[in-house]
Amino acid sequence: MIDLLIKNALVLTFDKGAASGKMIENGAVAIKGNTIADLGDSDTLSKMYPGAETIDAKGKIVMPGFIVTHTHMSYVLGHNMPVDFSQVQDFWDMLQKMGWEWLEDLITQEGVYAATRYSATKLLKSGTTTVCEFVEGPNALPGILDASAKAIEETGIRAQLGFEVTERVPGEHILERVSLVNADKAFAENVAFFEKYPGGKDSRIQGRLGLHTAFTNSRSTMEKARKIANQYDVGIQVHIAEIPRAFMLEKHGMSAPQILEETGVLGPDVIAAHCIDLTDEDVAILARNNVNISHTPMTNSFGGNGVARVPFMMDQGLNMTIGHDCFFSLDIAEYLRYTFLLHKAHQANAGLLPITQVLDMLLGNAARALGMEKQIGSLKIGKKADLIIINPNSPTPIAPCSALSYYNMTFQGQHVETVIVDGQIVVKDGQATLVDEVETMRECQEQAKILWRKNGITI
Repeated sequence: MIDLLIKNALVLTFDKGAASGKMIENGAVAIKGNTIADLGDSDTLSKMYPGAETIDAKGKIVMPGFIVTHTHMSYVLGHNMPVDFSQVQDFWDMLQKMGWEWLEDLITQEGVYAATRYSATKLLKSGTTTVCEFVEGPNALPGILDASAKAIEETGIRAQLGFEVTERVPGEHILERVSLVNADKAFAENVAFFEKYPGGKDSRIQGRLGLHTAFTNSRSTMEKARKIANQYDVGIQVHIAEIPRAFMLEKHGMSAPQILEETGVLGPDVIAAHCIDLTDEDVAILARNNVNISHTPMTNSFGGNGVARVPFMMDQGLNMTIGHDCFFSLDIAEYLRYTFLLHKAHQANAGLLPITQVLDMLLGNAARALGMEKQIGSLKIGKKADLIIINPNSPTPIAPCSALSYYNMTFQGQHVETVIVDGQIVVKDGQATLVDEVETMRECQEQAKILWRKNGITI
């Protein structure tokens, strides 16, 4: 018996990629439990499943949900915070001030829970059904991952998550003092979580070890990260080359890819965020280790970090995906479109990154990076029922010949009408179904006020 039949839609499967994925006019998707049970013509499937609950998606698009491979959902507590930005002259200032001093070192488990619940809800409403979440907040240990997971569980989003392993000491300059004890506390937080949410299982919430950077860790910590990831069969997420390469050369005598390869960290189960200041040799190291890249163009632009060489890395065979750090809007359409445009402008080449490649970065490529290409990333019989229904508010017709161009020209997150994750409707008629959006926003704002007051802001 089918639980839900979505019919009369333009179904974009994205199976085998955006450029060649099958499109079904007047198409239908049948869902049983948390799985796609059938795909095909609406008239045919309607006759096959006459008693199923039905959603009439006439004039709408049905497609797989978007997958974002790098998020810090609690960072929304720092959105719009009226701090003294004259203290922030470059990315290094932004990291130490905005990232660590003003946010991560002050955050509480209650703040993580409220901010994650808000962020996950907003992400879902714009069509993101899966995230790879990197939780940070060394003064909120132990139990910070439980707070994050509780919010993820309640909102209905799919996630892999882990806590940052770092030797950084809160309140101390990273170049003056580090602590292996702090790294061990972070390892313990991750391990406790992995035992609750084992990797490789059929769970909506899974673990992925967080290794902050090669710069904020020693060789022994990096080696331990690989050992634990292997032991618990989880992947690794890590920031690479977000800071200038010179800092790594001064500390370790080599680049981040070089030392991460030497310590055994790199591999096909690694998602590397940012990857900006890399030489050709660095890129070759990442490529031969089959590392997955999470491109974060908006954050990198904000920090003045530069532009990652995405087209070049693609040419070297690296699997490119999109992340966004949860700075700025949580509308995935903004990140999709910015990625589509940035590299054309940066290299004065309008032929770079066609929309098919950008869509693949948010779908099939991202699913592969998470080790979930058999479960999500496209619409296919037997895959998870993670999909979205879009009501395209478009000035022109949306048909198979124009559907892909819709995403670079017109698509906005507010066009997403229905979101289904793991077979469950989590957004209906543009509204979250599992949480009270008014309460979720109120609680997030209250936690933001608490954090802002710690920074001396009267509110």
